Amino acid sequence: MVFAVSGSSGSGKSFIVRYILKKIGSNLVSVIYQDNYYKRRDEQPKDKNGKHNFDLPSSFHLDEFMNDINKIRNGEKLVREEYTYNNPKISPKEITVLPKKIIIVEGLFLFHERNLSDLFDKKILIDTKPSIMIKRRIKRDVEIRGYDKSDVLYKYENHVMPAFNEFILPYKKTVDLVINNDNDDFKGPDHAVNYIMEEYGLNN
Repeated sequence: MVFAVSGSSGSGKSFIVRYILKKIGSNLVSVIYQDNYYKRRDEQPKDKNGKHNFDLPSSFHLDEFMNDINKIRNGEKLVREEYTYNNPKISPKEITVLPKKIIIVEGLFLFHERNLSDLFDKKILIDTKPSIMIKRRIKRDVEIRGYDKSDVLYKYENHVMPAFNEFILPYKKTVDLVINNDNDDFKGPDHAVNYIMEEYGLNN
């Protein structure tokens, strides 16, 4: 089964996916990250102030992404170069994803494109308050990725939230499961684990 896990930047989807992988086990679960299908910086559109916008469905190589999801559904392994968030200090690793019983696809814009959305057996949306998402984004981008705080705030206001409202939030009513992840605890992650185990039949 292929489960889509989506949500805005800072919603905690990556943490939840890692938690799922840990709890259910890598012998049963493989993960495909949409981030590894980002186009290069020079291929991204610029906003009215000349800032590159990475928060659009068109920011990704959609055809390659869909092709790889179909491949793994057909039992083929995937090999792709890791996306390093345009950090020249990081040497990209080669990522191998093996076909397993449960495939988790994690990313920002998994439900907007109909042809992509139709590839998923079940769709999970991580729902988090914007005030919490921005705090998490600042912590991640400033402390971990070394970005300038003013740039992080600019992109969140001008790119992240408009994209969230247009390309993510409208699908809250159509997904199979919405998980609240406002709190920094394991209630949301446990909900995701239990749902996937039940849908796949691991609780029987």
